[in-house]
Amino acid sequence: MKTSYHGFDEQKNRTLRTLVNFFYILFTIAILVFANGCVSKKKYKQLSAHYSQLDSSYKRLTDQFGSLSKDKTDYEQMSKSELQKLNAELQAKLSALESSNKKVAELQSNIQKQKEAQKALLNKITNALIGFNSSDLSAELRKDGKVYVSLSEKLLFKSGKYDIDPKGKEALQKLAGVLVQQPELDIIVEGHTDTIPLKKGGVLQDNIDLSVMRATSIVRILSEDYQVNPKQLSASGRGDNFPIATNSTPEGRQANRRIEIILSPRVQELHKLLEEN
Repeated sequence: MKTSYHGFDEQKNRTLRTLVNFFYILFTIAILVFANGCVSKKKYKQLSAHYSQLDSSYKRLTDQFGSLSKDKTDYEQMSKSELQKLNAELQAKLSALESSNKKVAELQSNIQKQKEAQKALLNKITNALIGFNSSDLSAELRKDGKVYVSLSEKLLFKSGKYDIDPKGKEALQKLAGVLVQQPELDIIVEGHTDTIPLKKGGVLQDNIDLSVMRATSIVRILSEDYQVNPKQLSASGRGDNFPIATNSTPEGRQANRRIEIILSPRVQELHKLLEEN
């Protein structure tokens, strides 16, 4: 904001010029009086009247000049105050913007670090599970930022059972070797089945029961036998509700009978940053 006092300065200059003219006239009168030694009565009255007018004008101009000086001072002070206020508001907004930018940069940095960590985790799991048939075991990083490890029923269980086969335990042991080094992960074990109903008469009532018991068996093996932190683990039975293939063919049903181990980064710090922003 730029403040101009041109109006004040111009009026002040006019006032100064008037005052100079006034003193010039007084000086002229004094010279005439002292040069002639004396004046006529009529001339004296004219000069006295003129002097009175000039004196009155002088007082009025002096008052005006003082008023203008005061107005200019008040205006300068008011303008400085406004400038200071605007500057303070601008600085506050700049500070808030800088703080916000730092938080956004921190959030982006954390997100990028988690993406890189998940990619590294996928590579570790893939390397640990080399040697297993890809149709029985696979791992992928999906768009939601989570690593999904899928293990087929054939690798882990006999049909309709939830006791883990030795070959399945070997795969879980290798997987656990990676998971115990990832204390920041949440690990969800999901059981999935096809749509073929279970035979009646057993302990299990339906495919939901079977999927839950299979997921629970995996969680127990990982925590009790292979020292994965149980606080990171949870079990979930999804039954036949989330197929990845058609249930109208033997191949599709076989693909649907699976265990998915979902590895999710803990996002408490990200949530905290989002709430702050």
